[in-house]
Amino acid sequence: MQKWFWLLLYVLLAGVMFMYRYELLEWTDSHQSIPMLIVIAMLFALVPVIPYKFVIAALGYSYGTTMAAWVSWSGTTLAALLVYAGARYVFRAQARSYLDRIRGLNRFTSWMEAHPFMGVMTLRLLPIVPQTAVNIYAGITYTPFWTFMIATAIGKMPAIFVFAYAGAQASESIWLSLLVLGVYLLFMTVILLVFRFRSRKKV
Repeated sequence: MQKWFWLLLYVLLAGVMFMYRYELLEWTDSHQSIPMLIVIAMLFALVPVIPYKFVIAALGYSYGTTMAAWVSWSGTTLAALLVYAGARYVFRAQARSYLDRIRGLNRFTSWMEAHPFMGVMTLRLLPIVPQTAVNIYAGITYTPFWTFMIATAIGKMPAIFVFAYAGAQASESIWLSLLVLGVYLLFMTVILLVFRFRSRKKV
C-alpha cells in the first residue's frame, strides 16, 4: 500500500509539473530567491517534463554562469537523493528481482557493484544516459549512499557548468554557445567510446 501511495504522489506531481511547466520556467526569469530557484530546479530534475539541460541553459541566460550552475547543481543533486532513496527503500525488492531477470544487465550490474564510484560517476558524465535512470539503478543495486552522493556531486559538475555557461553566453553570441556545446559533446563522445571499450574488456 505504501508503494502505491508514493507512486500515486509522483504521478500527481508529474501531472502538475507538466501542466504548469512553462509558467514555472517563466517564474525563474523574474525571481531572485535562491532557495525557491533551487526548489524549482529540483522539481524539474525530479520530474523531467522539460529536458534538464534546457532548464540549466535558461537559468544561465537569466542569472549568469555561476548562479545558474550552483542552483542547477543543488537542485539536481537533491532530486537524485530523493529518487535514490525511493528506489532503495521503497521499490528495491521488486525492482531488483526484475533486474536480475534481464540477462544483458547481469554483467554490467556486477561491474557496477564492484566499482560503484567509477560506475556512477561515468554514467553521470555520459549525456545520453537518463539521469533519473542512474538514480534508480544505483538505488536498487548495492551502491553505498555516500559513494553515490559523492560520485553524483562530482559527475554532474561538468555538464551543468557547460550548459550554464552556454546559456549565459547566448545573449552575447549564439555561435559561441553552440561552439561550447559542440566541444562538450565531442569530448563526451570520446568518453563514451572509452567507457564501452573498457566495459567490454572487463567482461
